Amino acid sequence: MKVRADQLGNTLPKQRHPIYIIAGDEVLLCQEAADTIRQHLMGSGDIEERLRFIADNQFDWQDVIQETQSLSLFSSCRLFDIQIEKMGEKHTKALTQLAQELSQDQVILLTLPKLDMRAQKSKWFTSLEKQGVFVQIWPIDANRLPQWLQQRANTYSLNLSREAATLLCERNEGNLLALAQELEKRLLIHGENAKLTLDMIVDSVADSSRYSVYDLSDRLLMGKVKESLHCLDNLLAEGIEENILLWLINREVSTLAQLMADSTEMSFRQACQAQKIWDKRIPFYESAYSRHNPTTLNYMQNYLALMDQKIKGLDGPDTTTGFRNLVLMLCGHKPVFTELDIV
Repeated sequence: MKVRADQLGNTLPKQRHPIYIIAGDEVLLCQEAADTIRQHLMGSGDIEERLRFIADNQFDWQDVIQETQSLSLFSSCRLFDIQIEKMGEKHTKALTQLAQELSQDQVILLTLPKLDMRAQKSKWFTSLEKQGVFVQIWPIDANRLPQWLQQRANTYSLNLSREAATLLCERNEGNLLALAQELEKRLLIHGENAKLTLDMIVDSVADSSRYSVYDLSDRLLMGKVKESLHCLDNLLAEGIEENILLWLINREVSTLAQLMADSTEMSFRQACQAQKIWDKRIPFYESAYSRHNPTTLNYMQNYLALMDQKIKGLDGPDTTTGFRNLVLMLCGHKPVFTELDIV
């Protein structure tokens, strides 16, 4: 059964299917469709356990097959959350076998890359689709992209003018993930119910023309201490919102912590793919990952909490000193003494 992504809210409560298939090249939209299905299934109370698999070229499908065949030993229903980055004969052969063994005591959520019409008419796909729900994710046409961004801004309680939306789309070259991050940043800068005009976006672009927070991110992840401190000083001198800096550093620390947790069950590259990290940025996170461990990441998370308190007007470190400390920490050079060390 084919269902549009915007129909999931009405479709999911009607019936639980043994398989849900999401296919498309728009990472953000695929991820959000998968999140919607996952949250519904896990929130219904029927499913008590989720098993997660990322199938690359070296993936052993016997792990999945054996798990599905062992379900009779358990009383609870389990969710098999399977993501395939690139289709191949190895994967289609395994999916053909899965299609023959679907049962009501298991649910499979399958996230696939874009499937052409030939793939959609293949035996393995048609046998799966007829037993479940297929959500095909289409790219958003460039002419409709500003409207999509305006609608998404509304979900953030932001009022984005058509002209401002068009400029952001052009600046980010239609990258949906980057556009979603832009809205998160605007919400931090301007707050809820803000009206974002073209002039406001142009001024923001001009303010960050010398350095951007993403320049700082690259330097931090690569452990370039001097360059990171120089970039930080310039951003602070230009008057960047402290909330933006805190958001950026917290995002990178949280991502590293999740990568470290996921790497106990999968390869580092698979963990990066699970976090939707672009291939070209994996070396950045690999560099930062090599410098840290759960203890250092937990220390930074606690220090970020202190910084958050200070920015909100409560007790905490001097913000300039605090951000410099965080730069040193993320680059792998813990300050000798911080507020966290005071007993």
